[in-house]
Amino acid sequence: MKKIILMLAISAVLSPPMMAQYKLNGSAGFQGFGLSPTGYLLEFEYEKYFKEDVSSPLRVDLIYASTSDYEAVSLDVHKGFRKYFSNGILLEQSIGVGLVTTFYHNGSIWYYDDYTNVVLHMHKPHLGFMPSATIGFGYDLTRKSEKSNLVWLRPKVYWNLGFRGLNMPYYAMQIGYTHNFKSK
Repeated sequence: MKKIILMLAISAVLSPPMMAQYKLNGSAGFQGFGLSPTGYLLEFEYEKYFKEDVSSPLRVDLIYASTSDYEAVSLDVHKGFRKYFSNGILLEQSIGVGLVTTFYHNGSIWYYDDYTNVVLHMHKPHLGFMPSATIGFGYDLTRKSEKSNLVWLRPKVYWNLGFRGLNMPYYAMQIGYTHNFKSK
């Protein structure tokens, strides 16, 4: 019994100060395929902490994108890691999987892209499987507080496997703001 009490006392002294074990966050932002924003982004995130400055966010993204050729709605689930630095900078990476529904704007029942990929859409929504990889960096505006407010920039690589193969990914840039709603 004395050994257990001694171990508890040592772990209490050596452990870092109490911090949030998880956070529930919400985000909003823009997604662009070049320098102009072509879509909107809503995120809901469960961020679990391993240490005071390292977390593993599980994120659900809802994205609406529009170009002159098509409109797309995607639902994407990401799992990754985030590292916070004492100066407020953060780095992150994640791998995702999702579904994308594309509505093509053309008079034909076929859609051709710039690389001669073709899809038969018959004026109906086209469903595709969407794996993705994202890296990101940002800044914690409230780094001294339990509540966090983040601004971030995320380059993203993704695929629409219902239309193009793995050798032809799409690229996007996301910019946004994350607000913490609940911490525990």
